[in-house]
Amino acid sequence: MELTKEFAYQAIAEFFTDKPFVLFGTGTSCALDLQFGMPALESHLRAELTSDMTDTQVQQWQQVISALDDKSHDFESAMDFIKDEALTARIVELTANFVAQLDNTYAHPIMSGLCDWPAGSLLKKLVEALPQADKQLHVATPNYDLLAEYAFVRYKLPYITGFHGGFLRHYDWSEAKKAVQSIQKNLGKQRQPPRIVECKHVRLHKPHGSLNTFEWDAQLIECNSWMLNKPEGVVRSMITPGTAKYQRLHKDRAQLTEYDNAVGNHTSFLFLGFGFNDSQLVNNTFRQKLEQNQCRALVITRDSNPRIEEWLNKCPNMWLICKQLNSDNSRIYNKKFKNWLHIDDKELWRFETFTNEFLGG
Repeated sequence: MELTKEFAYQAIAEFFTDKPFVLFGTGTSCALDLQFGMPALESHLRAELTSDMTDTQVQQWQQVISALDDKSHDFESAMDFIKDEALTARIVELTANFVAQLDNTYAHPIMSGLCDWPAGSLLKKLVEALPQADKQLHVATPNYDLLAEYAFVRYKLPYITGFHGGFLRHYDWSEAKKAVQSIQKNLGKQRQPPRIVECKHVRLHKPHGSLNTFEWDAQLIECNSWMLNKPEGVVRSMITPGTAKYQRLHKDRAQLTEYDNAVGNHTSFLFLGFGFNDSQLVNNTFRQKLEQNQCRALVITRDSNPRIEEWLNKCPNMWLICKQLNSDNSRIYNKKFKNWLHIDDKELWRFETFTNEFLGG
């Protein structure tokens, strides 16, 4: 059966009749600046990790370099060769400092509207469309940067990250949720107790940690002031690519468990700039949801890749919007149809263009 524009547009429109779980990846940051991508981080680590290493650390890092040079591994899988804890900690620090400088460059411009985080207007539309009975949009990302948070500030979208408090915020979702709740008194004649009213908001999950998350005094905390100038004795709570990431995730599963629960409670999934190369986030729960339960999913990203297409070929209700191979125009795919649909007059893989086309700008 041939895929037509009419059918594709109808399917995409129907996708948004349900509230999706949103998972965005590095593609959303790279659309703003390619320095946020893995190739730039790889180049930075290659330049920095040239000295002050033990023989074991040198051996492990050389294995990473060789795997990348031979093109036998991508950056994510090559980092599996890093087992040394001290080297892992150094890589976390180098990564954080590199990304934090970039993040700081874009913080004020995004918040003030001088530049756009590409997915901001799309998420704004999704929050505005939330039903009265369920006023939270679950959004997750493996990204360390805070570009999404800056966009939420610009669009005046309330959001919570699971942390609450003042200068040092502590991890507790039940306490964090109070920031988007208010007490409303009953103005009627009958005496009724006040009720809790919740505003529409984003519930942002960052299971890999963030530039502003740390371990201090045996607690997981969030502190924006330490992003660029971390004090001595404070450990960054960020998980780098590779084996160490999974070890850290299993050591303290609090954030990952909250993420897994959110995925489990949804039947519709929106992926933005996400390459499906993180098996810890697109895990067996997703396999159950998309492949076996045939839940609806929509992937919007610049470039397709073999991992995305592997998922597409197993999940009948999963759609992909990406760039054509030889131009910046769009193509759309779903496994129920034998052909790709080419849209030759619109770049729908750009989040702003997609939002204008399907959600009304």
